[in-house]
Amino acid sequence: MTNEASLHWAGVDWGDQSHALVVVNAEGKPVASLVIPHSAEGLEVLVATLREHGPIAGVAIECTRHLLIDKLLEAAFPVYPINPKIAKTWREHLKVDPAKDDTGDGLSLGYHLRLYHAELTPLRPDDPLTRQLRLLCQDEQSFIAERTAAANRLKDGLKQYYPQALEWFPQFTTPTAVAFLLAFPTPAELDAASDNELWAFLHGRHIGRTPAWRRRVAQRGQGPAWPRDEATRAAKSLYAASLARHIQGLNATLDVYRLRIEALFAQHPDAPLFASLPGAGPKLAPRLLTHFGTDRRRFPDASGLQALSGTVPVTKRSGKAHHVSFRWACQKDFRNTLFFFAFQTLKRSPWARALYDRCRQRGQTHSGALRNLGAKWLKILLRMWHEHTLYDERTYLHSLAEHGSPLVAHMQTSEKCGELMKKLLT
Repeated sequence: MTNEASLHWAGVDWGDQSHALVVVNAEGKPVASLVIPHSAEGLEVLVATLREHGPIAGVAIECTRHLLIDKLLEAAFPVYPINPKIAKTWREHLKVDPAKDDTGDGLSLGYHLRLYHAELTPLRPDDPLTRQLRLLCQDEQSFIAERTAAANRLKDGLKQYYPQALEWFPQFTTPTAVAFLLAFPTPAELDAASDNELWAFLHGRHIGRTPAWRRRVAQRGQGPAWPRDEATRAAKSLYAASLARHIQGLNATLDVYRLRIEALFAQHPDAPLFASLPGAGPKLAPRLLTHFGTDRRRFPDASGLQALSGTVPVTKRSGKAHHVSFRWACQKDFRNTLFFFAFQTLKRSPWARALYDRCRQRGQTHSGALRNLGAKWLKILLRMWHEHTLYDERTYLHSLAEHGSPLVAHMQTSEKCGELMKKLLT
């Protein structure tokens, strides 16, 4: 058994170019301090220094994913990721002067890890399949955000020279809308196209001769004309075509990501749990899975999940004062994923619809009601996750009835809930 008096603790202030390492002994006194470059050789020096001053009980660092962390885990050192806000408080605890210093930050991290390690959780990486799936989902959402930004810029450009295109396609994230703009990049080219050319384009993209499309084709070039400035048209048509090709490339990239994510998700042992959720679908189910991970020790109860996802507010009490505020500090992508999932369940789950309606009746906003619904779903998800049980809507409805939930009475009187119950029973 290791003597606690012989244990050492380390703090690393990481950076893009270099890392500052400080090792402290059981009394909190620094026994080693060095700055190493961010290179393969530098990381070897860092690991060698830690081993020289072992046994190392833990290494504190202000991040959760970095090549440096991969190296420390590979060398079997316990790594403690520290929230930057906590690290700032620790730094101010050691000195009044708030000036930031890399070596001083490393000392603060190691010193305080020695004191508070019992209240912290060391990093336990998920298995390679889950980690890869998580990174792919994060990158997919990043590309989606980039496509949305490009489409908004494109719409802004079209408003300046080609508002007719927006009457045909309000959204320019779809392949058909992008292809339309590349085929007819200016108002003059749209007006000059024959009806047969336009219908051939639309039919080739599975758009039929509905009244709305007949009207668009027939009315082009008729009525008062929009002002046309040749200089604006020449410049903005190039801008719009460039953005359209960029969106086209992003759509192709997203197709590749979707195929990879769906293939990996199908291989994951927890996939059936999240696929059983109503409304999760092929996009939200993998994202929910990656937010939970596979380490069942990480979330013993729902409070941590609810705080991490931002579905519960922050409550502050001091004396007679009591203040409840929106939780800004959370994982934004987790909150967004849960928000969209909760919204999807309104169309598929009678009790979810009832809970949302009751929240709205109490004066909550649409977003607030969905956050409340998301917090409830997290409790259900956590139990499913711990017990490896698939979700069953009928079983949960039966449980609500057994416990006398007020949602049951609402479902019996709500028309929308009644329609969902009919779909569930047929």
